[in-house]
Amino acid sequence: MTVRGLEDHRLTVARLSKLGTVAVTFSFQLTGVPLSKLKPLTPTQRNERLRASLKRQLDLLARRFPNAALRSRAPGRGSWTLDGTLPANQIRSLASRPEVSCLSITTIAGRSRRRRPTKDGWFCVWGVVAVQVEGQRSGNVTVEDRLVLVKAFDAQDAVNCLRPEWERYAEPYLNPKGQLVRWKLVGIQDVYEVYDESFSPKGAEVYSRLRTVRMKPEYEWKALRSEPKQRWQRTARSGIRDRARLKRKP
Repeated sequence: MTVRGLEDHRLTVARLSKLGTVAVTFSFQLTGVPLSKLKPLTPTQRNERLRASLKRQLDLLARRFPNAALRSRAPGRGSWTLDGTLPANQIRSLASRPEVSCLSITTIAGRSRRRRPTKDGWFCVWGVVAVQVEGQRSGNVTVEDRLVLVKAFDAQDAVNCLRPEWERYAEPYLNPKGQLVRWKLVGIQDVYEVYDESFSPKGAEVYSRLRTVRMKPEYEWKALRSEPKQRWQRTARSGIRDRARLKRKP
C-alpha cells in the first residue's frame, strides 16, 4: 500500500483514518495487467485487453466504493488514472485494494498543505566549450560538451551560479607551441534538474535527453528469452550515459 501526499498535511495513514468522515480528494493509478499475460499477444490485442481490464477495475472499485464518485480521466478508452473523494477513514481500505497501485492525496477538507521552506536542489548544466587557440581562424576546432553539477533554486539560478566557474575554466595557458589557449564557454545547451539526489555508488542519473534518430539494427526491439514478471505500466525514463571527456593540457 502506497499513499503519497500525507507528509504535506503532517499526517500518517493511521492519523488520517482518525479524521473520520472528513472528505479527502485523491487520485490513483490502477495496476493494469501482468506483462506475462500480454506478451504473447499482438500490440493491438494487448492494448484492447489492457483497456478492457482498466475499465473492469474501475467498475469493480466503483461498486466497492460507491460514495467515492470515481472518475476516469479517459472514460472512452480506459485510463490508468482515476480521481475521487472519500471519507478519511476509508482511504486505507481503498489504497490496500489489489487494483490500486499508488494513491496520492490531493486535498483534505479543513486542512491546508504545509508550506515547505524553499530548498535548493541539484541541477546538471550542459555547457558547450570551444577550445580556442590563438591565431586559429579556420579548419577544425575542438568543442567540449561539459556537464557540471551545481546546487541552485532553479534552472536560471544554476546558470548564474556557474558563471565564476566558466570564467575560471577559460583562463588562458600556453600550449607546447607557445600559443595561448583557452577553453571558453560559447553556449548553454541544456539545464537538467536532478531528481535522484542520493547519488548512489551503484549509479545515479545526473542527465537525460530524449531525441529522435533514424532507426538502426541495434535500436530494434529484440525479444529476450526470459524477462522478470512485472506490471504493464508507464514508468519514468532513466538512463546513464558514458561520455568521453577531453582532458585539458597542463
